[in-house]
Amino acid sequence: VIGSITGVRFILDTFPQIGRGPSLNVGIHHGALTEGLLTFAIVTISLGLARKIPGSFYMKTWISSVSKLALHILGSDMTGGCMNPASVMGWAYARGDHITKEHILVYWLAPIQATVIALWLFKLVVRPLAEEKKDSKSKSE
Repeated sequence: VIGSITGVRFILDTFPQIGRGPSLNVGIHHGALTEGLLTFAIVTISLGLARKIPGSFYMKTWISSVSKLALHILGSDMTGGCMNPASVMGWAYARGDHITKEHILVYWLAPIQATVIALWLFKLVVRPLAEEKKDSKSKSE
């Protein structure tokens, strides 16, 4: 968070016309739902690509980059589409609204809850690779 705040201050000092960072353009509940769904999607995609499945490192990186960019563009009109509480903190601190109900609910609680739910569901739905290897070995014997 300290690095984000320092980076934003450096950017604003260097390029004062750059902008004001992400801002909420919808209701607080709609914004929290949007940030939560975007975060859920990106965590699920990242977990799926992180599994040791056959495929090119470059293809996985490309899929991850394109999906993050697409999700960012989808959410940019409503919430800024940040999906990262630390990066939003720098902009909010620079504007002076880092301790508001809107900021805490939309940019902190929703992404953290979405990450926990995505991890839990991924673990529940996708079997670990160790179990898959044990099952295939026991079937071949």
